[in-house]
Amino acid sequence: MLGFIIGTVCLIGLVKVLRRGRGWHGRWGHGGYGRQANGGRRRWFLRAAFERLDTTPGQEKAIVSAIDELKQNRAIVREEAQHTREDLARVVASGLVDDAALEETFARHDRALAQLRVAFVETVKRVSETLDERQRKQVADFLQRSGRFGDRVWI
Repeated sequence: MLGFIIGTVCLIGLVKVLRRGRGWHGRWGHGGYGRQANGGRRRWFLRAAFERLDTTPGQEKAIVSAIDELKQNRAIVREEAQHTREDLARVVASGLVDDAALEETFARHDRALAQLRVAFVETVKRVSETLDERQRKQVADFLQRSGRFGDRVWI
């Protein structure tokens, strides 16, 4: 009986550690995921791309800055998705579903997506301007090959 209790407590502790996103090696170890000081898996793709492109620290800083701005605009779209769920719940709860009830929701979608498109274009411009000719060719080749660098599929 005591073995079951100890086993259950250990299992609960393991689940809590893994749910925090720190993997097996803890916050400061190697190989963990999620909320690490270095950005975790969110920066893994960028780190690999920077190594492949042989970027300078200045280029890396400019690219990360551009991508972070794009992420801020993406957060606006996510907030809009929450508002959409609330609007849809309100319309369904009322029992009367008509075009006018959701028209403002669709207008907000259009504005948020237009803002995201502009931010995406600006990000692509900034990244393209940051890279030299050789690096731009490598990125273009990567995109043409459907996200393949060597034998790994990334996109």
